[in-house]
Amino acid sequence: MLEGLLADVDGRVAAVDVLSAAEHGRVLEEWNDTVAAGAAEVSVVGRFEAQVAATPDATALIIGERTVSYRELNSRANRLARFLVERGAGPERFVAVVLPRSAELLVSLLAVLKSGAAYVPVDPDFPEDRIAYVLEDSCPVLTLTEEVLAAFGTGDAYDVGDLGVPGDPGRAAYAIYTSGSTGRPKGVVIPEGALANFLGSMQDRFQLSADDRLPAVTTVGFDIAGLEMYLPLLNGAGLILADRDAVGDPSVLGALLKASGATVMQATPSLWHALVEAGVDLSGLRVLVGGESLPSDLAVTLAATARSVTNLYGPTETTIWSTAADVTTSERVTIGRPIANTRVYVLDAALRPVAPGVPGELYIAGDGLARGYLGRPSLTATWSRRPCGRRSPPDCRTTWSRPP
Repeated sequence: MLEGLLADVDGRVAAVDVLSAAEHGRVLEEWNDTVAAGAAEVSVVGRFEAQVAATPDATALIIGERTVSYRELNSRANRLARFLVERGAGPERFVAVVLPRSAELLVSLLAVLKSGAAYVPVDPDFPEDRIAYVLEDSCPVLTLTEEVLAAFGTGDAYDVGDLGVPGDPGRAAYAIYTSGSTGRPKGVVIPEGALANFLGSMQDRFQLSADDRLPAVTTVGFDIAGLEMYLPLLNGAGLILADRDAVGDPSVLGALLKASGATVMQATPSLWHALVEAGVDLSGLRVLVGGESLPSDLAVTLAATARSVTNLYGPTETTIWSTAADVTTSERVTIGRPIANTRVYVLDAALRPVAPGVPGELYIAGDGLARGYLGRPSLTATWSRRPCGRRSPPDCRTTWSRPP
């Protein structure tokens, strides 16, 4: 169904809404019926601590030949959190984390959240000028580096018990900096409730358990690492922290997947393509794809070889992923339907919903929305009125996934 045009009495052309009431209801209400109660009521810290209490001796982290239990990971994070609080960390304050891929990285991220502060993740392998810019722009009360952690030592002077800082859905959890491809990098501030809602929705979809092992392969400077770091830990699964060498070499990563018993992994299409080209066996793996547009030929190949494939889409400003779609051997690839407590609309220039298959701009609403850009209220106001499609791969502007 195409949009019609009529001329008004002055001769000007006006758009005519040609969707019926039933079609309006379908695209606005039925396809956005994603309400899920309680998704953000328990904070990430609260869920992690509950998992620690339930399975204290289970393996939480695997890094190389070393394993870390839920109890040990929690104790180390609690000690570091108390150290951070002494040095000014707390609600609405930022702590920069500039650490390589190590157990200390995960401990530090958890410690910042436990202190009530928000973290700013910085990959130390990023260009020096970008690191300097992020640290200057975010104004952290403290920057955690290898040198700072070496001075902290084992933290034996600090208690290992949970701090008991109350969760607050509106409080900042982290600020992730954009690539800067459209200007200077901007810090996107994600609140605790948005992160909790996202992780709750992902668990509803993927149902991780103690039998699962998830390799974390994404740089901490990219927001999708949040799924890899936290989803296993909130649900009793094991997190495999892949080192830089493994991430950069498909054959090494393939060997890691086989040796570790990995059951689910998230990566960009570029990395999945490299693994396919290297002949890595993906037959027992649940494949999560995101961060770039998924080519149809790669989608077909993955769907034919992996246990399952899910295509995920979302801008940084809406907390990691906003939509998800099951991928089959059909060549048609879409970004799917909205996750819990999220609404997506494909609208025309007059902000009216378009018919399925008609090009339009993609707008996203719901619990995943970021608070805004750090220290840039005017830019935040501009972005909040701008359609996501203008900063997104072309396919995400035009694809609706029909309900089954």
